[in-house]
Amino acid sequence: MKAHSKKYLEEVLSRHVDRIDRRIHSLEYWSSRFSNARLVYFVLSVVLIFSIGNIISDALLWSLVALLAVPFIWMGMRHATITRTIQAFSHLKAIKNEHIARMKLRWDGIPAPAPIDIDKHHPFADDLNIAGNRSVHQLIDTSIFEGSSELLASWLLTERPNHSEIKLRQNLVQELTTLSIFRDRLRVQAQVTKQHASEKDWTMGQMLEWLGIERNINFNTPLFILSVGAITNVILGTLAILGIIKPFVIVSFVLYLSYYFLQAEKVKGLFDAAFQLDKLLTRFGNILLYVEDFSFGNKPNLKKHCSVFHNKNDRPSTYLKKITRLSAAASVQKNQFLWPVINSILPWDMYYAKKMELLKPELKVRLEEWLSIFHELEALSSIANYAYLNPEYTFAEPIQESTQTVFKATDMGHPLIPDHQKVTNNFEVTDKGQLFLITGSNMAGKSTFLRTLGLNLCLYFAGAPVNASIFETQLVRIFTSINVKDSLGDGLSHFYAEVRRLKRLLDELNKDDSMPLFFFVDEIFKGTNNKERFLGSTAFLKEVASKKGIGLVSTHDLELAHLDKELPQLSNWHFEETVKDDKMYFEYKLKPGPCPTTNALRIMEIEGLPVE
Repeated sequence: MKAHSKKYLEEVLSRHVDRIDRRIHSLEYWSSRFSNARLVYFVLSVVLIFSIGNIISDALLWSLVALLAVPFIWMGMRHATITRTIQAFSHLKAIKNEHIARMKLRWDGIPAPAPIDIDKHHPFADDLNIAGNRSVHQLIDTSIFEGSSELLASWLLTERPNHSEIKLRQNLVQELTTLSIFRDRLRVQAQVTKQHASEKDWTMGQMLEWLGIERNINFNTPLFILSVGAITNVILGTLAILGIIKPFVIVSFVLYLSYYFLQAEKVKGLFDAAFQLDKLLTRFGNILLYVEDFSFGNKPNLKKHCSVFHNKNDRPSTYLKKITRLSAAASVQKNQFLWPVINSILPWDMYYAKKMELLKPELKVRLEEWLSIFHELEALSSIANYAYLNPEYTFAEPIQESTQTVFKATDMGHPLIPDHQKVTNNFEVTDKGQLFLITGSNMAGKSTFLRTLGLNLCLYFAGAPVNASIFETQLVRIFTSINVKDSLGDGLSHFYAEVRRLKRLLDELNKDDSMPLFFFVDEIFKGTNNKERFLGSTAFLKEVASKKGIGLVSTHDLELAHLDKELPQLSNWHFEETVKDDKMYFEYKLKPGPCPTTNALRIMEIEGLPVE
């Protein structure tokens, strides 16, 4: 898909929404018709039954009731099907509208971000808008399940990227990008599944915890004794009925029941556990069955990734059938009439409790594997949806460590800035150890550029497409000092918090690590006075220039630009603006050399503040 087709894609999605809307209206019409028809049919049936009930026999009356019930039941089933279809189409419509909101960065149309627990000492999470409100994670994440959302966040927060993992994810994402119907239906199925869960139902975590509990119960001995007792009861009962012997069966039956109740603890909670297991797995199983039944055709990476769902012995449908049978058998416990009858004849509960315990460890292993693969599939689908909605973005290419170039990007933009406001830049790093000092006026784009570069690196390392026409890089570690905050709770001023952050940066640079550090420092030492800021910044730049790292440092101190004469690793770059008719215009284009202009006094003057 070409870059200019993004507008076309938006039009296609809008047409999809219109078609779905018409389909929903049509289904709602038929739903109303069926509802009214059932009511009318029920009333007429009741009138008919009461009208002729006294003039026909009971047998004919009950036959008529059964006959009249068939169409009523059919209409009820049909009505339920229409209701479920309306629900599914409503979810699909919401998803299509959400796609458009993601394309246009309309945050009010994008679901709230999933809560992600991030270490406060993470090297770049706070500075690059990775997680939280209006973050890249919120923009990309279409996951319904928490495990998938957390996995996506972990990819975006990768501290030590790996070439093979990135390439595998890119391949899977590229195959998934063409399967828009599969992705949307997977989300619809997941949303319906979550919607039908209640507070009383087990969570997946609770079920895995229960499956992991080893009870170490000896079922064989009581099963043997109860089986012998049940057979004895049948034989003695039969002989007593035939009059061959006296009713010794009474004694054997009492002994059977006494021993059975002594072992009752072993089958306690069988129904509750089986019911919860069946309920949760049936709901979640609908999602797994959708993946199981889907043919990935000529998608070799996806076929391999989802192979466990297609293995005859390990696929979900095989285990769901076992659970359904166990649940049906265990449900006898809730039948106050049937339960004592069956268990007085056979050790029913004991037998199925044993089957359940034998199935638990096997099911736990399978379920953990299914969940792991599904969470990864859902996280990959989020990235694939992001690629689908941004066809002008590209998948980055690695640069071998043996080559001189470290990084190269063309037409690189910030993925969280709307297209009509976005300005792209080219940037290249030709050698490890380079320092880029970026000067420029207030609001000229220095901070945004640092975030643009860092965020696109994170996207690449996650396996996602980047906002650039060309993006090539060696593997690097990332460290930022951009959005440093003071901490009243810890008694830290902004300046002291920045000092501690830069000390961590130096520690990272001093590590004996084969992977170079790519670091970004915005407005270095802005929390102190001009003289000390200049001295501190000079010392800091001289120190990092001798380390194994690539750095971008922005500053208002134009005097620091002279360091390029002392430090061969350092080069000057800048952003500038123009003033026309008392308005400031920013180009947001990175240019070589130190900034030739300043604008602080001009901004104050424009806003009516004294400047003399």
